[in-house]
Amino acid sequence: MNQNTHPFDYLAGHRTISLTTYYKSGKGVATPIDFIRKNDHLYASTRVDSYKVKRLRNNPDAKIAPCTMRGKLKGPEINVKVWIIPKAEEQFASETMEEAITLLYKILIRLSKLAFWRKETERLYLEITPQI
Repeated sequence: MNQNTHPFDYLAGHRTISLTTYYKSGKGVATPIDFIRKNDHLYASTRVDSYKVKRLRNNPDAKIAPCTMRGKLKGPEINVKVWIIPKAEEQFASETMEEAITLLYKILIRLSKLAFWRKETERLYLEITPQI
């Protein structure tokens, strides 16, 4: 890799990554997740009660690769560290995510909240850094 390139440069043009997190046994589980890149870090939002959060609390090591919304890989995987951003520090991540959300995506989010069977749940933010 060239000294002037960043490990996340190959994600340019992609909105979704496959995030592989690990059980205590070492078995990996891949999940497609939308992300935003800012200041050479990736940020993502997920539900507090998602299983990937539990796996990340046990082991911050993960792999990412660009993928489709359904999880079909579109590039190579790289090793990363994924940190759960503490509540007191999540404003930067929240504002970063908000800046990048398109109008169409905002409309879809609001429509999904109208569905009576979808209970709105608390979300948390993830910071993803390259593992060097």
